[in-house]
Amino acid sequence: MKNKFIVLAVLAIMCFSLVFAVACGDNYTQLKAKDENLGNYEGLEVAEGLSAYDLVMEAYQNWCNDENYVRDEYFSFSAGVFASRNTHLIRKVKGEEIYSQEIIYGTGLDSGSCTKKYYFDGSNAYFTNVAGSKHIKYDKDNNVLTTTDWGTFAPFTGDVQEENRVMTEHMTTYDLSSREYLADEHDDTVYVDEGVYYCTLTIDCSEETMKTVHRAALDEFLANTGAKEEGFTCQNTTIDFAIEKIDGKMKLVIWKRNEAYSGKHASISVTVNCKQTCLSYFTYGNADITSEDLAGLKK
Repeated sequence: MKNKFIVLAVLAIMCFSLVFAVACGDNYTQLKAKDENLGNYEGLEVAEGLSAYDLVMEAYQNWCNDENYVRDEYFSFSAGVFASRNTHLIRKVKGEEIYSQEIIYGTGLDSGSCTKKYYFDGSNAYFTNVAGSKHIKYDKDNNVLTTTDWGTFAPFTGDVQEENRVMTEHMTTYDLSSREYLADEHDDTVYVDEGVYYCTLTIDCSEETMKTVHRAALDEFLANTGAKEEGFTCQNTTIDFAIEKIDGKMKLVIWKRNEAYSGKHASISVTVNCKQTCLSYFTYGNADITSEDLAGLKK
């Protein structure tokens, strides 16, 4: 019934307006990093001799190789009156063990609300997935998602090796394997403040590049939004980083991906402007997979 109401509202907008572009509105949750320097470099000292791209690649590789960390991630998406999504993910890696939990809360045409968990004990994998939003509460003022139902663990039937790879190596669908895939306006400067290094990668999201180099990212956009490929445009994406030297290695501490794009929905002939942000925090050496995390697991 809720989806029908939104569709009727969209039709009403189309009837009373000659311009069918709907901007991201009140459904968008602004995700602000705890570190005010992230993406804001005015007044910061330049770290001479460092390349933003090289530093990020070094920190990324160190993250892939790390065996004890917690990733705390927030995501916000809005397509104006059409749909919104907010998620909270916590992922823990401790030795060979991998634990992940996520709450996804969608509104409007976003029907992906669910809670899910994944656990790999070093040999076998288990998962839970509870669809729907009745058991999810979202406190927008404080950006807090909670649930009363995580479901019951069952054996994971997918490709465990690939799932583990995605859990521990996948940072973004954009292809960052070459600095040539960065935008012309990319600034390769690295800044430093009290031992924390800051920089931004600006990714080339031109139509040609999205259809070739970043084809996987484009396919993901289209699949998640229901948009048509024809007429889809994306502003150059930026990813802001905070990196610290921890235990002698450069490691990711915060990263924030900022995206804005537009396209026509496959079932509604109207241009929708979308915005989304993903904000991750990383802490190292303190991963603890608890009995509460694994409640209901029977091997």
